[in-house]
Amino acid sequence: MTHPPHALSAAEREQEQLEALLARPVGPGERVAYGDHPEQHLELFGPAETAQRAVVLIHGGYFRDRTNLVHARPLAAALAEAGAAVALVEYRRAGSGGGHPRTLQDVMAAVAHCVDHWPGWGLSPGLEEAPVIAGHSAGGCLALAWASHRGAGLPQARVRGLAPITDLVREARLGLAEGAVRDYMGADPADSPEAYRWEDPRSRVGLLPAGLDVQILHGTADVTVDVGFSRDVPLPLTELEGAGHVDLIDPQSEWFPRVRHALLD
Repeated sequence: MTHPPHALSAAEREQEQLEALLARPVGPGERVAYGDHPEQHLELFGPAETAQRAVVLIHGGYFRDRTNLVHARPLAAALAEAGAAVALVEYRRAGSGGGHPRTLQDVMAAVAHCVDHWPGWGLSPGLEEAPVIAGHSAGGCLALAWASHRGAGLPQARVRGLAPITDLVREARLGLAEGAVRDYMGADPADSPEAYRWEDPRSRVGLLPAGLDVQILHGTADVTVDVGFSRDVPLPLTELEGAGHVDLIDPQSEWFPRVRHALLD
């Protein structure tokens, strides 16, 4: 049942918006495997032959198995309509064979697969050398972590974190999202500091390749991942006044034109 806006808390509104995204009639893109596990696959949106941008899109969901790429299909389709060839990445999550370090390794493999195969899919020459690597929430964390490990191999890449989880250490210590980060990492920060240093975006900012175009977009009304986390990371930040967590991936939100511009223009 849909409630009047005044009857819902901010968290309930974000959950309702997410459910609305899941209910939209956006079919799957063309499925392409990048590994042997059932979760190691991409969905391709948009004709590569006419694309002006190549985008790797990494969905969120606090790394949990219950949230897959379906909720990000509307964003992938909207970016394709705006002229991009989009590879929406599925990956092993906590509960489906993933977790640290396997999930980030999946993202690395997925990006490499796209770069290797985009020319064969019909992408114009050179576009695969300057892709957009974008992720939302946990996907934003994975995009930023990818940049600190592999960004030097794609110096022209544009990396965009949309309401990203930027501080795995603090999230785990605070037990946010019912301990989702601690479950994903498999240990507390004090017990496995090297693991956190290998993946935590805030800890790895100094390892980002010089000149790599890395930016964060975050809504000031986000109650799932507080904008304060992004403010504490020394990276360029665009704050979207009044935007919630799901607004950054909802093509029907009033903030979507700014998200689209940051990714594609």
